[in-house]
Amino acid sequence: MDDSYAGLARHYDLIMTSGYYDYDAYARELVARIGDRRNVLELGVGTGLACERLLELVPDGLRLTGIDHSRSMLAQARKRLGDRVHLVDQDILRMTWEPAFDVAFSVGGVWLWLDDKDGGTHLGSHLLRDDENAAGLGNLARAVRPGGLLLLSVQEAHRSAKRPLPDGLQYVQEVHDDGNGRITKDYFVMRGDTVLAHQHSTYRVFPQTTAEQLLRHAGFRAVDHESGALFRQYVRT
Repeated sequence: MDDSYAGLARHYDLIMTSGYYDYDAYARELVARIGDRRNVLELGVGTGLACERLLELVPDGLRLTGIDHSRSMLAQARKRLGDRVHLVDQDILRMTWEPAFDVAFSVGGVWLWLDDKDGGTHLGSHLLRDDENAAGLGNLARAVRPGGLLLLSVQEAHRSAKRPLPDGLQYVQEVHDDGNGRITKDYFVMRGDTVLAHQHSTYRVFPQTTAEQLLRHAGFRAVDHESGALFRQYVRT
């Protein structure tokens, strides 16, 4: 898998911390769900923003590992986190780890739930083929201990939008439904009419029933979803 966020990496933190995600809220809910579990894996660590918030809330005892296939993002994560998190350049389709983790979580990483109030809930994936998603979830299941947790973040469904950024910049996202369970999303950072950064991404989107079957087949049992929760929780069977 190529470095799919190279085009946006320089502006990523600015976008994510200017209203895209509430990392403090995600971190608080993660701490509550992790409980006394200590060996934790982040799927798609990006520039390390979620791990940084977790370490602020739980400064001692957590053993955090973050994986990402984007070297440009990992370089920023290493500057942010130093040796407090074990950061690995890892493609989940090639991951062969033995069961080691008590918790795996994703905040908009490899998989995430997209909640459209009018059109139901879908699982979004950066893996485009069905066999890739089955293989990736299978590899993940082998890395999580039986009884361990998988926590996938929930956010609003992708929509076209614009939002101002600091220093006179503007963030623009254009979302298109390509049919056949795929959507494309173009991210732009603009100054006036000038494009400073552009990222084009395609996502596979699964209806909830299909997604739950994929997860169950890989070895993850759903826990009752709480209304308004920021994560959907699964148990490794």
